Amino acid sequence: MVNERRWLVLIFSLYFFLAVGYSLLMPIWEAPDEPAHYHLAWRLARKNQYASLKINYEAGQPRTFYYMGSWIIRALDQVNPKLSDYYLPKELKFNFRIREHRFEWSDENYRFLLGVYSLRWLNIVFGGLAAWLNWKTFRLLAPERPTLQLAALALAALTPQYLHIMSSVNNDALGTLAGALLFYLGIRVSRDSPSWLELLAIILALLLPFFSKLTLLPVSVALLLIVILKWISGFRRKKWLLILGIAVLTSAGIFYLLFPETVQFAWNEISWRLFSLRKNALTLRYLKLVLNQIVWTYWGKVGWLAVGLNVWVVNILTGLGLFGMALSSIRLIRTKLNDPQFHPWLAACLVAVFTIVAVFRNGLTTYATQGRFLFPAIGALCFLMVSGWHDLLPERGRRFLPTLIVLCMLACNISLWLGGIVPVYYQPFLD
Repeated sequence: MVNERRWLVLIFSLYFFLAVGYSLLMPIWEAPDEPAHYHLAWRLARKNQYASLKINYEAGQPRTFYYMGSWIIRALDQVNPKLSDYYLPKELKFNFRIREHRFEWSDENYRFLLGVYSLRWLNIVFGGLAAWLNWKTFRLLAPERPTLQLAALALAALTPQYLHIMSSVNNDALGTLAGALLFYLGIRVSRDSPSWLELLAIILALLLPFFSKLTLLPVSVALLLIVILKWISGFRRKKWLLILGIAVLTSAGIFYLLFPETVQFAWNEISWRLFSLRKNALTLRYLKLVLNQIVWTYWGKVGWLAVGLNVWVVNILTGLGLFGMALSSIRLIRTKLNDPQFHPWLAACLVAVFTIVAVFRNGLTTYATQGRFLFPAIGALCFLMVSGWHDLLPERGRRFLPTLIVLCMLACNISLWLGGIVPVYYQPFLD
């Protein structure tokens, strides 16, 4: 018998302990694009205006996270403005992907800026909420298999790169939380659901990417397809389709009037990533490079992609993950259409496949693509991986699966701390 409550306490305790550990061990700005993300919130708080693209290259991003961050910075300013100052030391622009500091921090010039850490900790909360939503979704997907639910939750919440990104200043955490919400709605809609829930799912699928992060778009498209397939299979709810069309057109018009720059940037970004192609993108050498980049930055590569897990660890995790997803796909193919779990599992596969294809396609446009762009669908990905392993194990062995995954992920995180983060990034404070 599995004690679900104790397992949940353990997994979420480890999540918050490790995430806070990452936030404290990684010096300020050493996570990718942190200076730009924090600057947007800081400028809103201090100057009450949003930066332009000329000032900040992240200014075209959806703005919700930055307004949230500006509220925190304003609150800290009431105590002491120095707590949230924007301080940027010398930047070593030529050490990208090199096992060194990107910024010249030392024990003499390092500043504990509470504003930066507060936004890091806000994202940790968002990441925890995303993990909780994913767990709720796992309960819908495998209602009678608690070990599968807990094992998938452990893998999703304790993946090293997930913890690192959720403990950094960025809008990825908000996008991941939005992705977990859309994943949950997709599974709910794929089961018997009231019409109002389907309508809500469509509205959120259309709006959330423009309020959180555009990497959410593949999950949004998958959710829209899930609703459309359900409507087609049932040949009903025609009046809802008309109401939805009117609501979408009206909402789109209002959104464009209020946020024209955001819409234009999003359209340009989508067009660029869908229809442009990097030179030599289809060569074997480049495909190998970009696949390696995506895989490594999904499992664990931190600090401007300079410090990561050992290559053999990444290869084993990737191989096991692909093997588990292949077994889950075979299980879905063998499942009868009238099986009550067929449509929810199909929905999970759609979310995972759409996101993987989108991230890989993005890699053909720019080498800057990363595995963290998969995080809005991390719940679907981890569930499909773990379900394959779960089905392969004998009945007695399945109860040990959550334990194995927790121990494995804990070992990966501690080895990354001791073998990379502490000796490389934390060294100035040890000398």
